[in-house]
Amino acid sequence: MMVQEPEYSLIVLIARVLLTMVFLVSGIHKTWWYAKAVEEFKQASVPLIPVSLPLTIVLHIIASLCIISGVFVEGAAVLLALFTLVTTLWVFRFWNKTGLERLQQSRAAITNLGLIGGLLLLVATGSGQYVI
Repeated sequence: MMVQEPEYSLIVLIARVLLTMVFLVSGIHKTWWYAKAVEEFKQASVPLIPVSLPLTIVLHIIASLCIISGVFVEGAAVLLALFTLVTTLWVFRFWNKTGLERLQQSRAAITNLGLIGGLLLLVATGSGQYVI
């Protein structure tokens, strides 16, 4: 059954908000607890932390707000999808792990692949009628 307007746009709006919450909250947390974020980036061997961490925060917050508000949805979703793909491959190297650690890392990677899928759906569907 195909959903028609205005329900379609309402569902897309709800999806936009829910899908980006993980990025928005992450950006806010990284800002609020900056020193902890620096340590997490060090543990993940992220290069150029004085540059990469602020850029990550800006991307998470600005792209999330763009998607939520319905402005530049497709571009913001592509940026977050690419960021998530690179981050997943960089951080969750489950193929190098064994046992429980491999299971936990692979689950986190698969979760991120689901986020990428949702973001790509936004690229395909657009923002719907509800733009703030």
